[in-house]
Amino acid sequence: MSSMFPNCEHGEVTVDLNGCEDCDRMDINDMVAWERFEDGSFVVMETGVLGFSKDVEAVLGQIRRVSGGDFLSAGGNRGLLWVKYLYKTYSKDLVYSMDPFDSRKDSYYSGIKLGQKGSFRLKFYAQSD
Repeated sequence: MSSMFPNCEHGEVTVDLNGCEDCDRMDINDMVAWERFEDGSFVVMETGVLGFSKDVEAVLGQIRRVSGGDFLSAGGNRGLLWVKYLYKTYSKDLVYSMDPFDSRKDSYYSGIKLGQKGSFRLKFYAQSD
């Protein structure tokens, strides 16, 4: 679907689960793969891939490190039917639906675990804090 309706243009590095041949198809859950990016080397803009995190705190920690605190997230679908049932029709690997986030004004990164009650809220801060 992302090849037919891309969410955004390419950046210096584009991480996408099913992207085009120009995308870096890194698994966001692979902490070793994150090591190739230097601290504070990129502004990170996320458009749905964090919903596939197996350990959202660990992935967010890598984003915090790589971005130096410059992080934007578009968030995910939050319709009632989507978060309870329909997400399963998109991917069996989708775990979370995130809230939009802008590190220039937000302090906490939050979302819900799909198919379950409850939410999470994680403090986001630059490594120098």
